[in-house]
Amino acid sequence: MRYERMEKRILITEPMGEARIGEPLRVGVPFACGELETVEHLVLSDAVGAPVPVQAAALKQWKDGSVKWALLDFTATVPGGGSVDYTLSRGETRAADGPAPITIITGDDEWRIDTGAALFHLDTRQMRPFTRVMAAGRDGIAPSGGSCFLKLEDNRTLAPFIERVHTESPGPLRAIIRLEGRFGPAGESSPRFTSRIHFFSGTSRVLIEFTLLNPRPAVHPGGLWDLGDTGSLVFSGLSCHIPLADGSVDEIICSPESGMEPARCLNPDDGLSVYQESSGGANWQSPIHRDRTGLVPMALRGYELNLGNGAPSSGERATPLVWCGTGERGVSVVVPLFWQEFPTAIEADRSGLSIELFPARFPGRHELQGGEQKTFTMHLDFAASPAGLNWARAPLNAVVDPEVHRRAGVLMDLPPAEGADGDGPDLVDRFVPGPEALIRKREEIDEYGWRNYGELYADHEAVYHRGDAPLISHYNNQYDPCAGMYRKFFATGNPLWGRLAAELARHVLDIDLYHCDHDREEYNRGLFWHTDHYLDAGLGTHRSFSREHLKVKDPRFCGGGPGAEHCYTSGLMIHYFQTGDPAFRDAVVSLAEWAIRSLAGPFTVLAAMKRGTRHIAQLRRVNGGIRPLFPRYPLTRGTGNTINACLDAYEVGGGDRFLERAEELIRGTLHPDDDIDARNLLNAEIAWSYTVLLVAVAKYLDKKRELGRFDAGYAHARASLLAYAEWMLRHEYPYLEKPEILEYPNETWAAQDLRKSVVFYHAARHAPPELRQAFVERGKYFFTAASQELSRHVSSRFTRPVALMLQNGWVGSRLGHQIPSVLPETIPEPSGPPTPRLGIGSVAARIAGDLFSAARVTSLRREMSWLKARLG
Repeated sequence: MRYERMEKRILITEPMGEARIGEPLRVGVPFACGELETVEHLVLSDAVGAPVPVQAAALKQWKDGSVKWALLDFTATVPGGGSVDYTLSRGETRAADGPAPITIITGDDEWRIDTGAALFHLDTRQMRPFTRVMAAGRDGIAPSGGSCFLKLEDNRTLAPFIERVHTESPGPLRAIIRLEGRFGPAGESSPRFTSRIHFFSGTSRVLIEFTLLNPRPAVHPGGLWDLGDTGSLVFSGLSCHIPLADGSVDEIICSPESGMEPARCLNPDDGLSVYQESSGGANWQSPIHRDRTGLVPMALRGYELNLGNGAPSSGERATPLVWCGTGERGVSVVVPLFWQEFPTAIEADRSGLSIELFPARFPGRHELQGGEQKTFTMHLDFAASPAGLNWARAPLNAVVDPEVHRRAGVLMDLPPAEGADGDGPDLVDRFVPGPEALIRKREEIDEYGWRNYGELYADHEAVYHRGDAPLISHYNNQYDPCAGMYRKFFATGNPLWGRLAAELARHVLDIDLYHCDHDREEYNRGLFWHTDHYLDAGLGTHRSFSREHLKVKDPRFCGGGPGAEHCYTSGLMIHYFQTGDPAFRDAVVSLAEWAIRSLAGPFTVLAAMKRGTRHIAQLRRVNGGIRPLFPRYPLTRGTGNTINACLDAYEVGGGDRFLERAEELIRGTLHPDDDIDARNLLNAEIAWSYTVLLVAVAKYLDKKRELGRFDAGYAHARASLLAYAEWMLRHEYPYLEKPEILEYPNETWAAQDLRKSVVFYHAARHAPPELRQAFVERGKYFFTAASQELSRHVSSRFTRPVALMLQNGWVGSRLGHQIPSVLPETIPEPSGPPTPRLGIGSVAARIAGDLFSAARVTSLRREMSWLKARLG
């Protein structure tokens, strides 16, 4: 295969005004189909054309085996406050010679990782993480080795025992070792941990990611998920201690904030500590920080720095660099999100260095709700100069040229580039003056602290709020702003969009997902809803429903749990392709599996019987006239989001089963011969989300087209999309033209209209020539109407309409261009029966099929578990 010349630009900028030399970077790069045969042919060059060592891995291939997403590891040198262009090209062999590759020697009790500059001894029995570190010709830590402990509420301490250790990435420039285990005795309810330790060739640095998980299910009485639930893990502290070698510490230096004069502890026996108790912002005592007692526990605004026996000093927001050593060599630590993910603390004295991820001195108790986890990141250097790790406070920004993303064609829904000729401005930019506006929203309710950071404030829910205290409401990634912000990042190259997306992805993975296997089947591994509409989050935090809602809401309509209608996976998928972190790949796959379970219902005989009684009741409510349609799956966003999740799961490597399941969902929901009028789609309050499903159908068609599979499933989906789009041509209207039928006729309805334009855009791409222009014109009409209506509302800058614009606003620029047809030369005829109508025969067949399917996979234990969950 002959390949054309390929060059891709990666722009690297320095944000702190300090020169960087050999700083490690990791970035995902997309490639067009057939553009790159193998990552072994990639060559990276710096600004003057000199070759740079690069480690590359293919995360995804196209159907022809060529690379679709590559993950690059390399180091960059950038002048202070400056920027440089690195160029990625294709060569016959890797041209650059780098430092000696990382060597990993495995053993039963110990692994050794040799980076060429340091030798790390890794305990494989207990998480320390290191028993010995040799760097710069001397021992970096004391012979006793490090230690980690979880201190419970009753002051008992639990040690972390490793159950599995494996090489996630073998190097040669960056190697990642993954450790998994538990705290304390073995058992289903024991706290769990995962640690990813990154080693870098030619350095004594490591990056450690540490995740603490409470695997117990929440009890959630009445479907309410408050703090203080008996399934919670309540504890007083979690710390990691690194003992320092005798004679290695003559001085301890702490620079609490970037640019601040370092504080020196000249007598290491006195010790030093820096402790961040709250965000330090104007709203640092916001009710967002209430604990299980209903009170805000923090008493200190910001941080406190203690140097030995002297009087402590204080400040608002610390990102400290702490160094312990002698002369120009010592051990350094930086926790990058020190103040944002408070409370945190670092303590040091002559004997060692302690990193308190959950400080014991915090006035309240720490609580991980059932199925909740938290990941922290820390950088350590065991042979650093006093300022040598300063870069870790604000790492370099690496941005792939936006044109690379456009030409690759990996993401079809990129918004227009900033200042692009002919495209016009992105709709989002009319209402959000840059990503800084979303960052500023965090200050309104102090969306900080380890549980909240990365989340978006749902300020649209506060429009009817009255009172001095702010309304606390969390968005939990509804309409996938994580994916929307990543698309803005790829389209504009603004690193702040990428930062916002990455922070939200981490928050969603840790806090919004239910990491549990022992609750209801339809809840396990699911995604929690956003805060209930127009209500304060109360003590439910990010779990939607709080007992405090019962004060103002009918108990019959209060409570619940994760549901397929709130399932968003595309941002997590993109984050995986940007970072290579397998936790995000696994989350996409497990979310797809959960959404399928949630949509279809548990496969137990008892659950099938309960579904059968609902079908019978539905049949009894029919009083003559035309019988309604009786699809297996509803024509709603729940089905649409599940189809989308299946397609994303297929994309990250989940296998053909997810593509097959997406087809099954489409066939079980709609048919080109449906009596669409009978589906009552113009009842906006009930049926508005059918457009979510149609967009998912279009995504399925594009995936099948990419794979060249123009089969019966493709034909059915295409014909169905066009049939429903033709119905929309005749019947659909902008929602706010009929405000009287809407409960809350606000700006969100105009933002939802944008998705109709997306449906028409995709319909035009797949339509025969005689229909194409009609779809284009109607798409333009809805986009213009939505844009004008949004411009009339000051509230259009709120989070929900902005999320919808991030999801769908890109379509405006596409509708203004020639829309290419994607029709294959031949298309088979759609097959299969149309959606059945509700009747005795269809209900009987559905019940019998459900019972048969459940009987094949169930067990007595599964039946009892289902029954217990509902009687509990």
